[in-house]
Amino acid sequence: MKFEDQAPDILTTLPPRICDIVKPWAASAPERAALVETSGTWTYGQLESAVANALAWLQDSGVRPGDRVMIICENSRAFIAVLLAVTRMDAWPVLVNARLSAREIDEIRDHCGARRLIYTTSVSHHAREHAKRHGGVIAEAAGLGPLGLGPLNESVQAEPVDPNPVNRIAALIYTSGTTGLPKGVMLTHTNVLFIAGISARIRALTPEDRLYGVLPMSHAVGLSVVLLGALLSGATLYLSPRFDPVAALAALEKDRLTIMLGAPAMFALLVEYAKLKGFESLKAPALRIISSSGAPLHASLKS
Repeated sequence: MKFEDQAPDILTTLPPRICDIVKPWAASAPERAALVETSGTWTYGQLESAVANALAWLQDSGVRPGDRVMIICENSRAFIAVLLAVTRMDAWPVLVNARLSAREIDEIRDHCGARRLIYTTSVSHHAREHAKRHGGVIAEAAGLGPLGLGPLNESVQAEPVDPNPVNRIAALIYTSGTTGLPKGVMLTHTNVLFIAGISARIRALTPEDRLYGVLPMSHAVGLSVVLLGALLSGATLYLSPRFDPVAALAALEKDRLTIMLGAPAMFALLVEYAKLKGFESLKAPALRIISSSGAPLHASLKS
């Protein structure tokens, strides 16, 4: 059967919202590792608890259903918990790469009408700088570690919540603005979950898979294919806020990664590092899929 013929089947098996993908695994396999980073590991049961804690923290911080919550982030467990919590309360996560310039960050903030800004300060010095610039408070948050919390914007109005959960907004992601001003793209839960489901099926992901989570999850591919594709499959995601060839090679060998999704620039760095060190081959005992996206992959680099 062609993959396009499987679309109706995938659509009927998807949960209503992205925040609902953790619950089945938390119930059936609570001790399975879900998210791994250098600071620690969360099982699926712990991830579900972290989302619940983040939800309570957001409510205490004045966030309402329909509000835009801007998350200035790099990949981390705390970011994922906050993202899923924002959608669980039917607010809109505005996902922004912390490496954007001050001007870009501020333009997106003003355009989307964010009620709160949240910064993943524990993994990103860029996020820390933006938090300081905005007068954010950095403190321990709901067992998630240090997070930055910007001032409450009391002048914005919340969007109405669509009666049908599948039509509600799962993420608001801004374009790069290469052909004009950046535009906020409203992605529904069905939008991103369908991409997650089809990509997981194409790669035949299972709970035994271990994915390298280095693509920015503030972007559509990192969000849908990597993050949601992994969690939808009950797999384990090894998070990295930025690419480092030494860390990547260690993860491939010691963590026995099975799936590595990246961009051509990332693979080019890996090749250059291997040449520099004189490696004849790389040790990746469990690797079964490499995938490249985001830019053209030249034949020489692929080879």
